Amino acid sequence: MPWHIETNSPGCASGYAVVKDSNGEVEGCHRTRREALAQLAALNIAESERSIVVVDLVEERQEGYTPNDAMVAEARRGLEWRRTFNRGGTEVGVARARDIVNRSNLSRDTVARMVSYFARHEVDKQGEGFSRGEPGYPSAGRIAWALWGGDAGKAWAEGIIRELES
Repeated sequence: MPWHIETNSPGCASGYAVVKDSNGEVEGCHRTRREALAQLAALNIAESERSIVVVDLVEERQEGYTPNDAMVAEARRGLEWRRTFNRGGTEVGVARARDIVNRSNLSRDTVARMVSYFARHEVDKQGEGFSRGEPGYPSAGRIAWALWGGDAGKAWAEGIIRELES
């Protein structure tokens, strides 16, 4: 604790002093030990709350989820297909693929957007050219799916969101 209680402190004529450990500064003088304990408790609660806020801010800045190898391979494939076939995905999808390939930490919000993307585009898997061996493979939908990390990205993002919600 950064404070303690003293009696006969030079900073207090009589009673109980709440003193800061780091510099010996008197934070308050009290007639009773009970009053000094109340101030000590209030100071420690305030300090604890400041610490929590600082920890929350640091965690928020550092927070992120690193794409796995399977996602990187799929996003790289999506970028190559997009260059080769000149179709599939949007600029947002291309940006997501670059983040994945670069193994950038993806925020909670980005992971949630990935889950949303995959939910909206699951139907693309039923389109012609989505699966290897079908005419038109890789379809624009298949390329877009790959840009977002493919099935590996879907499973990864859904797992993170499930974990955050529990």
